[in-house]
Amino acid sequence: MKSPGAPDGDRVAALADRIEAGRGRAWLIEGVPGAGATHLSEHLADRLGERGFDVVRTFALPELRGIPLAALLPLLRLDPTREADDDPARRLQRVTARLAGTAKTTVLVIDAAAWLDDVSAATVHQLVRSYGVRVLLTARVGQTLPAPLRRLGDEGLLERIAVPPLSDDEAVAVIDLAARGRVSPPSLVAFLDRVGAHPLFLSLLVAQSLRSGLARQTPLGLDLGRPSPPSRLRELVAEWVELAGSARAEALGLLAVSTSLPRDVLAEADVAALVEAGLAVGTPDRVRIVSPLVGEVISDGMPPAHRRETAAHASARLTGYDDPRSRLTRITLASDGDTPPATEELAAAARTCTALGFHALAVDLGSRALALAEERREPVPTDAVVLRGESLWLLGRHDDADRAMDLAVRVAPDDAALALAASRAGSYWSLRREDPARAYRVTGDALERITDPQAAAFLRTSMTKWQIMLGDLPRETLTGGRLGTDGAEAAVASLDPMLSAVLAACLSGDTVAARAGIAAGRPHARAALAVIRHAAELFDYAEAVADCADANLPAAREAFREHATHRLSEAVGIWTLGASWSAFMQGDADGALLHAREATYELAWRDLLAFEGLAIGTRATVAAWLGRPAEAQECLDRLTPGMRALVITDLEAAQAESWLAFRAGAPSPAAPVERAVEAAEGRHHDWWLALAALSAIRMGQPSAVLAVLRRFPAHHAGPSVRLFVAYGEALEQGDPTALVAAAQGLETAGYLAAAYDAARQTLALGAHPDAATAARRARVIVTRVGALLSPSPTARSGVADLLTAREWAVASAAATRARNREIAESLGLSHRTVENHLAAVYRKLGVSGRDELREVVTAAAIA
Repeated sequence: MKSPGAPDGDRVAALADRIEAGRGRAWLIEGVPGAGATHLSEHLADRLGERGFDVVRTFALPELRGIPLAALLPLLRLDPTREADDDPARRLQRVTARLAGTAKTTVLVIDAAAWLDDVSAATVHQLVRSYGVRVLLTARVGQTLPAPLRRLGDEGLLERIAVPPLSDDEAVAVIDLAARGRVSPPSLVAFLDRVGAHPLFLSLLVAQSLRSGLARQTPLGLDLGRPSPPSRLRELVAEWVELAGSARAEALGLLAVSTSLPRDVLAEADVAALVEAGLAVGTPDRVRIVSPLVGEVISDGMPPAHRRETAAHASARLTGYDDPRSRLTRITLASDGDTPPATEELAAAARTCTALGFHALAVDLGSRALALAEERREPVPTDAVVLRGESLWLLGRHDDADRAMDLAVRVAPDDAALALAASRAGSYWSLRREDPARAYRVTGDALERITDPQAAAFLRTSMTKWQIMLGDLPRETLTGGRLGTDGAEAAVASLDPMLSAVLAACLSGDTVAARAGIAAGRPHARAALAVIRHAAELFDYAEAVADCADANLPAAREAFREHATHRLSEAVGIWTLGASWSAFMQGDADGALLHAREATYELAWRDLLAFEGLAIGTRATVAAWLGRPAEAQECLDRLTPGMRALVITDLEAAQAESWLAFRAGAPSPAAPVERAVEAAEGRHHDWWLALAALSAIRMGQPSAVLAVLRRFPAHHAGPSVRLFVAYGEALEQGDPTALVAAAQGLETAGYLAAAYDAARQTLALGAHPDAATAARRARVIVTRVGALLSPSPTARSGVADLLTAREWAVASAAATRARNREIAESLGLSHRTVENHLAAVYRKLGVSGRDELREVVTAAAIA
């Protein structure tokens, strides 16, 4: 794995290939100050050196531009027998002799080439054009190169290479490295929103936080606070601004205070100059400052009166632009002026901030809207207050969020506003605060106050999202009601029942209804973005869950893993959790435990579906199965009564308790699962109930759960559930033919852990008349699937230290009393090879026959 901030190895190799093939050329690596041009050139030079090139390195300094050949002097070997040579012509002769004679194998690397003196630059031109030397240069974007280097470009002999931006994951690694520990997600998001993926600026700002004492440890990691830009960072920005020239100062100031503007607000010549200097990023419609931090430093450098004047000027220029970003910028700028905008404008800006994930600004604008409404004696903008509460929660200000939610319900001016406020408050208290009694009280009081049937219908429907999680889904079918004719409220009224229906269908295993709801709901997700930010992602998540229930676990796991890599996404926790339990079902328990640990951390930050308890329970389950009782019990102890009140969490925790009992050799290990399954029956969680029941079947206790599975409604018994039932019934009846068929079906669907267990259980039915035929098929499955499990079956026991993989395969087959010829046929080995492997197995394990071998192998397989 590459070190944080290191260039991509494949990219470095590709660049090295181009340089190796391009004798008599120059390459210029360009980046904004501190972006890593020098870093990339060093890695590239090292790679060329590894390929046998003579890499000659030097650098230029602005202070030495007046000294001829100053940058190339380090190339001249000091000869103590000769007098000092101050003649530029003789220096040039010696430099040329040093490099031209080995031009085929020499690469000259010059850092900061824009500061080369004229003679050095002319020498580089001559070395490239006349002698075929390869030259690698670096410079800042926007710097003017010396004339001889510009001529190389005109002649087609200079290729420009842009420093690639860091990915989010690379930027996170830079921050963690600079902080010397794991930084909390809120700090990561705040730093990247403020700084962008700029490695040097990120490192300088982290160092400032540590140096100034702002950093503090939290349960989520290191909180870095909001440090002031250090002097070195300000110096770098000042040098950078000089590249744009004084003629662009006004345009740069407008962009600095605004962060983002429509492109035609500024003169096109100004936009082009700022983009060329790397200070701005342009699209056909908009232009933005390269990072808010750069804009902040530039704005802070203005005299206060000039800054206010510039902000007012920018706000005035945005009048007439009606797109959400321009409105947000105009209102934010105006809110700091002498004449604050209308209350509804501030509320609308707060909604936009929520939709964009700018939670700190959303809280600020929502608070201003609230204060202005009170000052002006206007109706309180309820949706802004509700969203302010959501943002406060996501920022970790939970007590403030409590007060905001209470306030939103208390001050709602009409039935529509009250229905919206109570719907959000109900979800908040039941799922985030684990207080369903309070949720019922808040929503019940609101329903008593509401007289509008449409608003009441909306509130009852929205309540189902958290009632489902509690297993309290109303029997009657609910419709969404209406809160208005247009806008976010109307979109929410349309989307809420769809989300509720999809959630209910996924939990119950009704994949036909789930997929229909997903298709119907996706078009509404964008319109409701300001209030339900992650609706589209929740539909994607539901689709992956439906894939699991439809016996396509590999597709689901791939979707979970793809989204789980986005560490800064607010929804990353639910995706990482999905990656965990799908990995466990696919037999990758090692990977599942890593994902589960990460999910518990991520969901403690931002939990969209009240899945934190489920993540803790999943971690306990995987740890228990892996034989880590201390970790499993620690997780179970962390589950609060509020968490276990959710049906899905109780089912998962029961699996952990059962696997602990199974590993401890308890006579009835599936008893906790049996209790949870019976408690969950009829509470609209049939899919998760079936997953819990699968654990009991894998433990060899199908009778504990089969009766409940058989009572499922037909539309809840999808392909995966039918596989589980077939597995349990075959095991209950002791039918090896049906059991090995179930193992095959589970393997095809991707449930490799259960497939392996079913095949092993088939091999244990040695006395059945059909056992021999089924055993041959089962041995193939055991060998094929066992090779894919992590940890492998042998790694879970001491046998792993004694037998090779092939010896284990032979031993497993022999333990079923298969004959040597049958073993040879199933494994594709010769009869003699099987005999040799068996002799080695008997010797290593200290057994004298197949009965003893069977005991050892069986113990190893369940270890």
